[in-house]
Amino acid sequence: MLTAIEANYGNITKAAKMVKITPQTHYRWLKEDSDYENMTENAKDIGFRNVKDSLLELSLKMAEKGNAMVLNQMLRIFFKNTPEEMKVVSRNNNMRVRASVKWVSTPQDPRMPGYVKPTE
Repeated sequence: MLTAIEANYGNITKAAKMVKITPQTHYRWLKEDSDYENMTENAKDIGFRNVKDSLLELSLKMAEKGNAMVLNQMLRIFFKNTPEEMKVVSRNNNMRVRASVKWVSTPQDPRMPGYVKPTE
């Protein structure tokens, strides 16, 4: 069941179907066995990390191809929690510290200076 949970990214219903038990059996095991509960949480974490890594890899590929929307969204996610030092500076100087990217130019972007339209 633990391998199935990991393979199904934490989806208990799908994992239970995969190993031919009911989800209720899984939840009963959780109540009865604290070791199983801990191992289940670890399997879920591994599954979620695998999804996150796959999404990050795909996003980076899209950003490398010039998709500025993906890059800007990634920056918003990564800068959502401002580092503690920046928060202290912000409080002490009575000003808001934030990061934002309004536009990212890429060689494929026609708005970029020096852009040359590809010939066929």
